[in-house]
Amino acid sequence: MKSTAKAEALLRDVADKLKVRFAGSATIDTVRAAKDANGWPMLFLSDGGNEAAGQPVIGLRIQAVDAVSKDVFGNALIAFAPHALEIAYELTAADNAIPTDADILKAEFESIKTGVKIQLKELANGTAVTEANMNAASPSVEIEDLYWPTKGV
Repeated sequence: MKSTAKAEALLRDVADKLKVRFAGSATIDTVRAAKDANGWPMLFLSDGGNEAAGQPVIGLRIQAVDAVSKDVFGNALIAFAPHALEIAYELTAADNAIPTDADILKAEFESIKTGVKIQLKELANGTAVTEANMNAASPSVEIEDLYWPTKGV
């Protein structure tokens, strides 16, 4: 059985803080909550709600990590904790981030305080920040929280 309650609570707290940080911003000013196909919570930060490719968009998704072990029936387990939080954004043709460094840092700063594994995903130029593109991307940076070891996963 899978519970998304902890992931939803963590990302809801991040969303509230980001709404305050981005209030009145000249770049990113919209925080939209969503769920992925598996029910895990997501946030999309954008300028005026425009989430198309080439726009300053930052996507966040939090989900539980695999518990590594199996249940009594041999099925994979989803741990209640720890969790992994993905932060994704699109790069320009010159491999620079489309969102400003300040906007990315604000999203990372509030995400890191959740005490979970952070995965940074940089999407290629022309690739919109969507769930499907986040699924296809490999993390460019992963930072494991020191207090929630995940048995080498």
